[in-house]
Amino acid sequence: MSRRKVIKRILFYLVLVIVCFVILFPFLLLFSYSLRTSNEIFSLKIKFIPRNPTLQAYKNALLTYAVGGSTFRTWILNSLMVCGFATVSSVFISSLCGYGISRFRFFGKKPLLFIIFLTQTVPWVVVSLPFYIMISRIGMVDRLSSLAITYLAILTPVSTWLFTGFFKNIPLETEEAARIDGCSHLGVYYRIILPLSVPGISAIALFAFVLGWSDYLLASIILKSVENWTIPLGLTSFQGEHHILWAEIMAMSTIVTIPIVVLFLYLQRYLINLMAGGLK
Repeated sequence: MSRRKVIKRILFYLVLVIVCFVILFPFLLLFSYSLRTSNEIFSLKIKFIPRNPTLQAYKNALLTYAVGGSTFRTWILNSLMVCGFATVSSVFISSLCGYGISRFRFFGKKPLLFIIFLTQTVPWVVVSLPFYIMISRIGMVDRLSSLAITYLAILTPVSTWLFTGFFKNIPLETEEAARIDGCSHLGVYYRIILPLSVPGISAIALFAFVLGWSDYLLASIILKSVENWTIPLGLTSFQGEHHILWAEIMAMSTIVTIPIVVLFLYLQRYLINLMAGGLK
């Protein structure tokens, strides 16, 4: 290998390490601060590595802290139920819609795709007020089911769009043999398309789950009772009128971030495959 190639490779890996450090540094700092006490966080002699690491913030947040009788464990369970329902339902519905759009010709197909795309161009801040007026008139305020249905309505169009692009890259030859053997369209979908679409399903499901898991705007609009709060609303409760529990905020942020980071690392090859255009 020539000297120029060696230098280029060294520079490439050096830039790669710097980029990785810049991306990971906020998470490392978050974890570092979660191992401190509130007094140490406000100390002028603070260092990146805690002098006396402690799990007290985790204990306080998970075992002691409560608002109106509700704990952080309750809010985590609420988020899991809402996001789990919205993710599974949106993936099931949008995969069927995406398969139908990608495989069949029907009247209004192009306008339908345009409408699906158009729904993603309107910020939710713009429609938050009329949305709240609508759900309040039908008595759907302060219900976890309302939030789950709202997430489902938001996630289904964008998931349909992604599934449509993914299914278009699955060769038609894989379906023709099954149809010759007498398999119905639904049979082809369940027996052929879904097994081949595991990368796309995994990536889209992760995208849908994270979108609901990190949402604050819609949860704050719909949910009012403390016992119905989700994780983002629970995190804001650590900020009081006269004090902020920074150590507990860092601890809980670490807990809710780690699973998502692990899932992203595990499913990164599926995400790359999906964004590259689906199955090759």
